[in-house]
Amino acid sequence: MRVTEIFESIQGEGALMGRPMLFIRLAGCNLSCKWCDTPYARDEGREMSTEDVAMRIRSSHLSWVCWTGGEPLLQRSAIEDVAASVRGYRHTVETNGTIPVPSGLFDHVTVSPKSLAGMPPLADCYKFVVGGKEDLEEVDRYVLRTGIARERVYIQPRCTTKGDAIQLLAPLWTACVARGYALSPRLHVLVFDDRRGV
Repeated sequence: MRVTEIFESIQGEGALMGRPMLFIRLAGCNLSCKWCDTPYARDEGREMSTEDVAMRIRSSHLSWVCWTGGEPLLQRSAIEDVAASVRGYRHTVETNGTIPVPSGLFDHVTVSPKSLAGMPPLADCYKFVVGGKEDLEEVDRYVLRTGIARERVYIQPRCTTKGDAIQLLAPLWTACVARGYALSPRLHVLVFDDRRGV
């Protein structure tokens, strides 16, 4: 499987924010979003055997494994092989929602829809990256059209630096309270700025 990076950190986004996890960032993506915060994951990556990835999971004292990317579900069969060989861990995936999520593989699914045209796949939470009022209005229309429960909607500032995050958080805070959405502040960016692997 093609892996961009593996590291231990605290989940800084979404419903599992604050939990320590082993992050496995897989290489490759089927989209090319201009606001992507991990563009290096589109192409970068080294080949690792599924057994080597499983060994890395077993060497961690953390019980949660977060599969992210790029788009991790492009390597679905490799994830399935790894997950089958490491029992007792909880797996979560962060996906753009363009590839069906296999039932029963993940304990938690976060979908961050990049196209708000279609219906979203089933997920535990839906994360929307927002840079301003127009983005919020688009999310509102999507939530209304699709019937996603508001308590499953997480609004995340479109930022890669601490300064940008701080600038966006106050207006997003107010907007989330008014709409009943959760705010996902990107804790890792607030603490470490734009550093990778944290």
